[in-house]
Order: sequence, then structure tokens, then C-alpha cells
Amino acid sequence: MSQRHQLSDVKVADSYRSRVVGLMGRRDLSSMLLWIPRCSSIHTCFMRGPIDVAFLNESRQVVSTHKAVKPWRMLVGSGSGVLEAPAGFLEMRGVAVGDIVEW
Repeated sequence: MSQRHQLSDVKVADSYRSRVVGLMGRRDLSSMLLWIPRCSSIHTCFMRGPIDVAFLNESRQVVSTHKAVKPWRMLVGSGSGVLEAPAGFLEMRGVAVGDIVEW
């Protein structure tokens, strides 16, 4: 059975620059959540550490998850956007495929 997860402090990458830069170069990823709308692929080039990634559909339902993605990786998924989070976030919150993520 799917669950609903209410998140707070989600930043939206809504400009060209914020979409390209994403979380690259940030020293502390421990509390950063980034939503990249209209996105079906990401890279972790220049990241300082691993991140969790969830691809969401138009209803913000999780269609795939990728945990502790290391720097210098490429991910291609389906969905209408990507939620980037600190490594361990998805497991800690119990976010799984089929769940709904809201903010």
C-alpha cells in the first residue's frame, strides 16, 4: 500500500542555472531537498558526496528510487521530475515506489 509523505523546505530548481547546478559543489547536503521539474535525467558530476534520487510522475508519485548515488554517475528515469535528497533520506523517511510525495 502506498503512503503519503509531507516534506518541508523543498527548493525548486526553476531557472536554467539552478537546474544545471543542482546540488553540485555544496559542502553540506544533510538538509537539502531539491525538486527539478520537467526532468528525466540527472548527473552527479562535481558532487561532494552521494545523494538519494526519486523520479516522480505528474501526480508526484514515486516511479523509481536510487539510493546513495555516488559522484560522477548518470541516471535516466521516467517521470516528470526528480527529487534530490541527502543520502539515506529515502530510507529514513520510508519513501518507496508508488508513494506520493507532497510539499
